[in-house]
Amino acid sequence: MAEVTLALAGCALLALWVLVGWRQSYWRKRGVACPPGWPLLGHVLNLLLLRRSPGQFFRDLYNQAPGEPLVGFYIFGKPAVLVRSPELLRSVLVKDFAAFADRYNISDERSDPLGTRNLFVIKGPEWKYLRAKLSPTFTSGKMRAMFPLVVRCDQQMLDFMQSRLNARGSAELDIKEVTACCTTDVINTCAFGISSNSLANPGGEFRGLGKKTFEYDIPRSLEVLVFFFTPYLSRLLGCVYMQKDTNDFLRRVFWETLTAREQSAAAGAPQRHDLIDHLIQLKNQGAIQADAADADDADDEDAAPALPVNDVDEDVLKRKFDFSGDDLLAQAAIFFVAGFETSSSTMTFCLYELALQPALQTRLRHEIRDGLQRAGGRFTYSMLHDMRYLDMVISETLRKYPTLPFLDRTCLRDYPVPGKPGCVIERGTPVYVSLLGLHTDPNYFPHPDVFDPERFSDKSAIAPFTYMPFGTGPHNCIGMRFGLMSAKAGVAHVLSQYEVSVAADTPVPLPMATRGIVATTVGGVPLRFQHDPLVELVRPA
Repeated sequence: MAEVTLALAGCALLALWVLVGWRQSYWRKRGVACPPGWPLLGHVLNLLLLRRSPGQFFRDLYNQAPGEPLVGFYIFGKPAVLVRSPELLRSVLVKDFAAFADRYNISDERSDPLGTRNLFVIKGPEWKYLRAKLSPTFTSGKMRAMFPLVVRCDQQMLDFMQSRLNARGSAELDIKEVTACCTTDVINTCAFGISSNSLANPGGEFRGLGKKTFEYDIPRSLEVLVFFFTPYLSRLLGCVYMQKDTNDFLRRVFWETLTAREQSAAAGAPQRHDLIDHLIQLKNQGAIQADAADADDADDEDAAPALPVNDVDEDVLKRKFDFSGDDLLAQAAIFFVAGFETSSSTMTFCLYELALQPALQTRLRHEIRDGLQRAGGRFTYSMLHDMRYLDMVISETLRKYPTLPFLDRTCLRDYPVPGKPGCVIERGTPVYVSLLGLHTDPNYFPHPDVFDPERFSDKSAIAPFTYMPFGTGPHNCIGMRFGLMSAKAGVAHVLSQYEVSVAADTPVPLPMATRGIVATTVGGVPLRFQHDPLVELVRPA
């Protein structure tokens, strides 16, 4: 009997081996480059063992096929593809957008309503409808109105830094924690209308929520991998973007704030022009109102592409969206989650690189000084927007450290690959883009490990579809303007008052985390700050 059992087991293993071998000939038969993988696991072993983050994984895959337009790989036995060439990226992300309009990741709607109803995850006509409804929130005019709220939070950050100065006017601070607290406050005040001052109150609920959201223990790290690589398992495993305590906390705070705001508006209180005000408009009027300042978007190169919705039955979609319930709250929730890490990490990496290169820092500080002198010691939206070298420095930071270092899409119909006869990306195939791979490709950015803002002195000289820190095309990041404004304002405030240098324990190079989807470091980033004010700042009213 034992011999029969052993023989059956051997046959089963052999059949499985043959099946996997046949399945893994998928890309070879289509003439697509495919690095060697593992039986059963395909190419995801280092992801499962948490040796590589998704961003690092895709960069490795990108680098294994130089010169190829796309790279095939396997998520266990499922074929997936990484698009490499800028020409093909133009087709996937813009020209043939309709064939790749949806992201691949999903969550379990039953246990995670906020994680599935937000703009980042939602799909199909619902995404197009929601995107069109929310786009007016992030116009240049709306950012200009929010800017004073950001400045107040940055001033609180400066107050905290000054409180830590020693007798010689210097302090060594973990800039990663400082910028995380500042960004928490920016998101709180702009999205929830709450002043939290997390640096003065590090034990506050919002700061604790931010920490928990981006703490990746082993279970949470594997859960995130399910979202982006095997999303069909999300419901089976009960995976969620927003954990229950996060859902409960945001739901309570959001509705309390929204109700209080509506009551104060009814009593004649002036608007704050923050996200809550705009969502109240959406809830009560069905749309976010444009204002005169939004006309500037017509000539703004950062403006998001317009999305026609005439192919969507709006009456049907209106019935599917309840902007008096979780559909409204989900947008505020994703604003918190997406905005928190993006701005804080960009500020951290930027100040770190400037600490390593004092000459670049000096040039930027001179630009900040000149701008403040012209503006009478006040930070203004226009002044920040006109700082050309600051824009170059932030752009180079996002090149070297793209916050979300990859994009994910689903192929929605069989797609013949342009320029590759006989090669078809089949419907249902997950499609990925390695932003980290593109941004560090020496063919596009010579000496990619060198931090060099001069690369962006003439943005028109950068090959299209090789630099996309916020994605591109109709699915680009809707909060791009807010993220850039927040990061630029934070860096400019710090450098207006401090000269930054490395501390004795500053890690060089930075150890990058191998867990989670966003680019972040292992541990803190200690830097030394010497008080050296360029201009006496006028405090916001």
